[in-house]
Amino acid sequence: MEKSIANRLRRRVRAAALRSRVPYSDHPRAALALMSDGRWMCGVRIENASYPLVIPALSAVLASANSIGRQDITALVFSDSVKLEEKTMLQQSFAGPMEQLADDILGHSGSINEPGDELITGRHFPDELDTATGIRLARKATQHAYTPESDFPVGALVVTRDQTCYQGVNVEHGDWTQVICAERAAIAAAVGAGETNIQYIYLSCPKALATATPCGACRQVLFEIAPEAVLWIDRGEQTAECFRISELLPMAFSL
Repeated sequence: MEKSIANRLRRRVRAAALRSRVPYSDHPRAALALMSDGRWMCGVRIENASYPLVIPALSAVLASANSIGRQDITALVFSDSVKLEEKTMLQQSFAGPMEQLADDILGHSGSINEPGDELITGRHFPDELDTATGIRLARKATQHAYTPESDFPVGALVVTRDQTCYQGVNVEHGDWTQVICAERAAIAAAVGAGETNIQYIYLSCPKALATATPCGACRQVLFEIAPEAVLWIDRGEQTAECFRISELLPMAFSL
C-alpha cells in the first residue's frame, strides 16, 4: 500500500476510534474496512459490563459491512497495531485471511484502490418511522444475513430519536464464539456512527418459531446500550410483538 494512501486511512480510523464505547478499559480502538471501489467504513470497540460480550472493532466493521451487502474488503486499517487475535479471527470470516502490509494494516496488496467516499450506513427519515415500515426494513435486511452455519437469517433495524436508521444482520463465523447477532450488528453500526440515543429496535426472524426472542447476549448488550428503547419482533406470518428492552432482562448485570 502506498504510504500516502496508508496515512490518509490512518487519520480516518484514528478519528473513528474517538467514538469507541470503552467505559471499562478506557482503551479506544477502531478498524477501517477499505472496499474494492475505494469506499470505506469504520467500526469501533463497544464494551459491556459483561466483559465477554464486548464487540471488538474488527467484528463491528465486518458486521456493519456485511449488513449493507458489502463483502468486497481489500484492506483493514486499525487505529493501532494489528493484534494476533484479529488475524486469527479473519481466517474463518467472510473476508478471509489477509497479508500484513504494515504494523497496523492487513490487506491484499495487489487490489487496493485509492480511497474515496465514506460508506454511510445510516438512513435518515424526515418523519417518524411507523411500525409497519420498521418491520418491513428489518425483514428486507435479512437478505444480507451471512449464515453458513445455521441457515437462520435475522435482520434488525435500530432507529434513533432523530429518525436515523441503521440495519444489521447476523454474521456467522466458523468459530461460533465470534458470531455477531443481528441486534448487535445494528448496534455496532449505530455506535460506530456516533449514535447513542436509540428509540426503537425492529427485529425480523422469518424462520423463527413462535417463541423466538433475542438471545441472552443480545439482551445484555441492548440493556446497556439502549435500556429505554422499544423492541418490535417480527416472526414472518405471525403477529409482531412489542417489548421494552428493560422488560427483557430482569436484574441485568451491571457495574
